[in-house]
Amino acid sequence: VFVGSGPGRLTPTEGADDLNIQRVLRVNRTLFIGDRDNLYRVELEPPTSTELRYQRKLTWRSNPSDIDVCRMKGKQEGECRNFVKVLLLRDESTLFVCGSNAFNPVCANYSIDTLQPLGDNISGMARCPYDPKHANVALFSDGMLFTATVTDFLAIDAVIYRSLGDRPTLRTVKHDSKWFKEPYFVHAVEWGSHVYFFFREIAMEFNYLEKVVVSRVARVCKNDVGGSPRVLEKQWTSFLKARLNCSVPGDSHFYFNVLQAVTGVVSLGGRPVVLAVFSTPSNSIPGSAVCAFDMTHVAAVFEGRFREQKSPESIWTPVPEDQVPRPRPGCCAAPGMQYNASSALPDDILNFVKTHPLMDEAVPSLGHAPWIVRTLMRHQLTRVAVDVGAGPWGNQTVVFLGSEAGTVLKFLVRPNASASGTAGPSVFLEEFETYRPDRCGRSGGGEMGQRLLSLELDTASGGLLAAFPRCVVRVPVARCQQYSGCMKNCIGSQDPYCGWAPDGSCVFLSPGTRAAFEQDVSGASTPGLGDCIGLLRASLSEDRAGLVSVNLLVTSSVAAFVVGAVVSGFSGGVRVRACEGCCGRVRRVGHACGVCRGGRPQRPGHWLSRHWGFHKAEGLRGAG
Repeated sequence: VFVGSGPGRLTPTEGADDLNIQRVLRVNRTLFIGDRDNLYRVELEPPTSTELRYQRKLTWRSNPSDIDVCRMKGKQEGECRNFVKVLLLRDESTLFVCGSNAFNPVCANYSIDTLQPLGDNISGMARCPYDPKHANVALFSDGMLFTATVTDFLAIDAVIYRSLGDRPTLRTVKHDSKWFKEPYFVHAVEWGSHVYFFFREIAMEFNYLEKVVVSRVARVCKNDVGGSPRVLEKQWTSFLKARLNCSVPGDSHFYFNVLQAVTGVVSLGGRPVVLAVFSTPSNSIPGSAVCAFDMTHVAAVFEGRFREQKSPESIWTPVPEDQVPRPRPGCCAAPGMQYNASSALPDDILNFVKTHPLMDEAVPSLGHAPWIVRTLMRHQLTRVAVDVGAGPWGNQTVVFLGSEAGTVLKFLVRPNASASGTAGPSVFLEEFETYRPDRCGRSGGGEMGQRLLSLELDTASGGLLAAFPRCVVRVPVARCQQYSGCMKNCIGSQDPYCGWAPDGSCVFLSPGTRAAFEQDVSGASTPGLGDCIGLLRASLSEDRAGLVSVNLLVTSSVAAFVVGAVVSGFSGGVRVRACEGCCGRVRRVGHACGVCRGGRPQRPGHWLSRHWGFHKAEGLRGAG
C-alpha cells in the first residue's frame, strides 16, 4: 500500500494533508503518482514489499496570486489547488505533467529520475481541464501531444486538441453540437495512422427522445495539418465519429450505452482488440457489460456511409453515396496522393467534413454480444484490466473488472479466432476487495474516498495496481493458497494462475513456470477427483469470512449439546437453534437451521442425536 510514506517512514509526513490522487503512470518498475500539489516517484521493487514508499517527491503548489484569482471567481479553497491531471512519458528521460493550478492550468517537463524541472512552464489551456473533477485524456504520438478536455473556465468548450511537435496546432470546431454534445472523455489509443478517442455524449441523432447518452469512438489523422484559410483553418479535416454498439441481441436489443473504461489495444486470437466496460443509464435496470471491439472493424465503419440531418426538424438519414465528394472526406492526405496535404483539399470536401462528422453505422462488438454481463449489482463496474498472457504457458486471457467501490471481479474468457470473433462462455473465477480501510482510511472520504480511479496489471510482480484518491494498493492477481489442502478445489477453480503441486499445495504459476503441477482451466477433469475431505465451506455474510473448519464446527456442536443437556437435564437429545443470536452472520451451516430473517431463524433447529451419527453437513459424515 502507498499512503504517502517516504524513505524510512511507515506513515506520511507529520502534518501533511491526506492524499488526493488524480493520476498514476507506471514506467517499467517505477510508479509515478500525481497527487494534489505533489508528484511522487515510487519503486515497485521488491515485489514482496508490503509498504510502497516514495524515493522522490516533487511539491508543485499554485502561487498565491493564482489562488486569489480562483477564490475571487467563487471557488472553494479546496478547489484552488494544483491537481495533477496529465501525467505522461514524453521520451525516455522526460515526464510531461499538467496541473489544474487553481483553475489556471499549467504544464511542465520534469526529469524522470530526479523530478527536477526541465525548461519553463507552458500554458495548460486545452491540454488540461480547469476543474479537477472534469474528465480528460492525453497521449503522445510521434512527438505530438493529443488531448481531449475543455478549454474554458465554464467547461462549455469541449475539444480534441493537438499541440507541441512539428505540426500545426489543431482543434475541433468550436460550439458545434454535431461535433460534440456534452462529451465525457474516457480513453485514447494510437493505432496505425490515426489516434482514436473513446467517449460518451448526448446523441444529437436521437434528439426526439430527449437526452440519450451514447458511447462513441472518434478518430483523427496524425498527419492532419488543418484546412484552407476559407474552411477549417487550424481545425481537424479528418475528424469523424461513430457509435459503439454493446448490446444483448434479441427481438428488442438491450443496450449498455454508458461507456466507463477502455483498455489499450491488445492482441486476442491474432486480432487487434480493445475491451470496454459499459453500464446502463441511472434510470434503467442497473447492469454492466464488457464488449470487445476489433480495431479493423472500427476502421471499416469510418469507410462506410455518413449520416446527416437535412433540417433541424428532420430525422437523421444516411447520405446517398453519389452525394459524397471524392476523394473521400476524412481521409489522411499525404504526399503521393491526389492532394499531398489536408490544407490542399477542395472546399467542397472540407465543408462536407465540417457538416457530416457522424457515421451512419455503429461499430459492432465482436460476436455481436457482450462477453460478460452483470446485472443488479450494488456498484457499477467502472474499470477494466486484461491479461492476455495469463497462466504458465501465457495463452489464457483473464479480465479484471473493478467496481466504483474497489471490488474486483475476475473472469476467464476464451476468445475465438474465427471470423465471427465470438467468445466462449466467460468463467467467473473470484471476487475480492482491493480497498484497505485500515491503511487508506475508514472515514472522512466516504464513498468518494473509496472510488476506484484506475486498475492496472503489474505482470512482473503478479499483481494489480488499484489507485484510490487516498492510496494505491497492490494486490495479487490470484489467491491460490486458499485452495491448498484440496486438489479438487485447486484444479476446479479453473484459475489459470493456479496449479496443484506434488507436495499437496495450490501454487501460483507465473508464465514460463518449469515446476511440476496439474491444471485444467476447462473444468473437464474435476468430476473424477473426488470430494475434498477436511474442509467445510460456510456461506457467510457480506464480509466473506472464508472457510469454517470441520473441527471447529464439531467442537461447537458438541459443546452446545453438552451445555444444553446439562441445563435441561435431557439425556436423549437437545434442540439446537444454530441461528439464534447470530443472524446476519451465519446464513446456513449444514442443516442446523434455515435462512435467518429479521433476526430470527426461519425454522427451528432440528433434533440432533447424542452421537450425531446420522447427521451430515456438506459432505461431513459420522462426525461422532
